[in-house]
Amino acid sequence: MLGRRPDGYHDIETVFQAIDLSDDMDFNPSAEISLTCEGLPDVSEKDNIVWKAASLLAARIGERRGVAITLRKTIPSGAGLGGGSGNAAAALAGLRRFWNRDIADTDLFTVAAELGSDVPYFLMGGAALGRGRGEILTALPDFQPAHLVVIFPGTAVSTASAYRALNLGLTSVDSDHRISTFIGTATNGSLCQSGIFNDFETAILPAYPEIAEAKSLLKKQGATATLLSGSGSSVFGFFQCEESARAAVVAVKRANWRVFPAKTLTRAEYFHRMFG
Repeated sequence: MLGRRPDGYHDIETVFQAIDLSDDMDFNPSAEISLTCEGLPDVSEKDNIVWKAASLLAARIGERRGVAITLRKTIPSGAGLGGGSGNAAAALAGLRRFWNRDIADTDLFTVAAELGSDVPYFLMGGAALGRGRGEILTALPDFQPAHLVVIFPGTAVSTASAYRALNLGLTSVDSDHRISTFIGTATNGSLCQSGIFNDFETAILPAYPEIAEAKSLLKKQGATATLLSGSGSSVFGFFQCEESARAAVVAVKRANWRVFPAKTLTRAEYFHRMFG
């Protein structure tokens, strides 16, 4: 975390990494833009970022055809896993194909940045360095594959509150050096899990015991490193192999938690999963 900007946002420096946890989305012809969302009953159609993405793109390119979008949610909402942002990016990329429009990547990224700070990343996938609000991206070489366990402990964490709780005077001093070191080590083929960090942890973990418990349980199940995802509330842990990750999934289940095995994706794997 590098500091607060005049526009009220924060300048950040972060590393994004795609994993194989995903939602599903279908597009069908329609006279207007409509959205049916399965698994997110409390969000109205026009409040959903997917509907906003489709409407914004149509307005920008002068598209008069509609689309009937069906979204089936697996990624928990408000979990710090980028589910909504990923859905918005998938809608933009998918509609470029569905409407068969010649839209430059740069124009698509511009629309994505208006929808959310991390939406542009999901048009890139793989590993990437994010700066600015997170929308200034540098593609990184694919990291060494890794198996993960992701826990969403069912607790909502307000992103605005998480930023307010940060001591930026302490977090900004070393972040640039640590991230540069991490990227240098990771791109040389090492997992460098000991070098991962998240400035939000100092504020979030003491305030949310259930998140701290989830992180602790991953360590007890043999995770070689654990971390808060974004500003929370999900946490994830690295495991030596798929079998140990799946064993941990069974061991750490709780009544109100959602626990997922996952693996990292290269950029090529990411786009294959998005478009087949």
